[in-house]
Amino acid sequence: MNTEKDTFKDYILQIPNFLTFFLVPISFLSIAPALIEIAKELDTTPETMNLVFTFFPAGMVAGQLTSVFYNRRFRRSLIIMTSYILLIFLNLSLFFAQHFAIYFVLSIFCGYLLGINYVQATENILACKIKNKDRIVTLMVTFYPIGALIAPFLSSLLVRNGISWRYTYIIIAVMILITAVSYSLLSLKGQNRIIANTVQRVTFKEIFTDRNTNISYMILLLIVIIYIMGETVFGNWTPTYLRLAKGLDIQSAALSVTLFNIFVVIGRFIASSLAGKIKAKTIMLTISILAIFSAILFVISDSKLFIYITVSLVGLGYSAMYPLLVSTGSTLYLKGRGMLSSMIFAAGYGGKTITPFITKAIAERNLTLSILIAAVFSGVAAFFIIFLIVFEKRRVLTKN
Repeated sequence: MNTEKDTFKDYILQIPNFLTFFLVPISFLSIAPALIEIAKELDTTPETMNLVFTFFPAGMVAGQLTSVFYNRRFRRSLIIMTSYILLIFLNLSLFFAQHFAIYFVLSIFCGYLLGINYVQATENILACKIKNKDRIVTLMVTFYPIGALIAPFLSSLLVRNGISWRYTYIIIAVMILITAVSYSLLSLKGQNRIIANTVQRVTFKEIFTDRNTNISYMILLLIVIIYIMGETVFGNWTPTYLRLAKGLDIQSAALSVTLFNIFVVIGRFIASSLAGKIKAKTIMLTISILAIFSAILFVISDSKLFIYITVSLVGLGYSAMYPLLVSTGSTLYLKGRGMLSSMIFAAGYGGKTITPFITKAIAERNLTLSILIAAVFSGVAAFFIIFLIVFEKRRVLTKN
């Protein structure tokens, strides 16, 4: 693959699409530290408020699955800008929300609109002139953990300084406005303008025409679900596990997940530099093996230093899987890349939604297994990656 023609300017023009991925965790995770304050003000319990972390992703899944259907009737630029405008309005409405039921409904619609633009941004990336899709998709998805690192500080800083958590939504609305302005300035010019004005009318029958390619795609969807379940266990359950099983204080336990996200970001930048030089499936298999062994070492770690080292290695192990799965699966066919990516995103968020229930069920019986299950998920994902490599090699040999 020749990537010498890909210039720095080409990547700069994709900043609005990167920011779309950044906005998701900002909108989703920024209120996490203030759940107690939110629950008190909305006259409910923190446990009830915690359900927003299930409803919001459910809205995103719905948005991701329906996003491509809007492309059949409307220009992509109209879909994106309309979603941004509605998101600003919804975040301002969340600022004034006085009942938790209204708060939940507004959150679902926010997730829905972000799910739509999540897919639209990916379509922009897959259609842009940059040839190295593995690299550009990896860079795009890297903005998610960057947002995840920043998000918890928003409401916590406000509450710590005696400012209402509600102003978190004003900050989010401003960030959405900045993203919308950057989209209008960068993504409606040159080749990007052609992409933005595209209306797609591709059907399932036009896309899924080859039986063997269909099998490869279905295996990739399965890998996405399994991988996401392992990452979600570490991303969400690690602090609680460390407090219960290892006796760490809340600050030390929180630092572990911060390190995890930092090394996810580092790993994705490393993978973006390797993309195009090393095959995507080779990278995925290598980091899956790293995730397996690192997770096992994490569980048997006793010292705080060793815990931090191993959780950082786990972050590296999970880092590049998702973006490489997105870029690989979305480019398997010549047509319908938006539809392909939306199904991958839906599979990922489906796995993310069911994982807390699996973790809860296991943790009630065996605390160690509740975190070690992540290594099992990684092992199963690695098995299917090997199966996919062998399957595709045999397919090539059969053709020849």
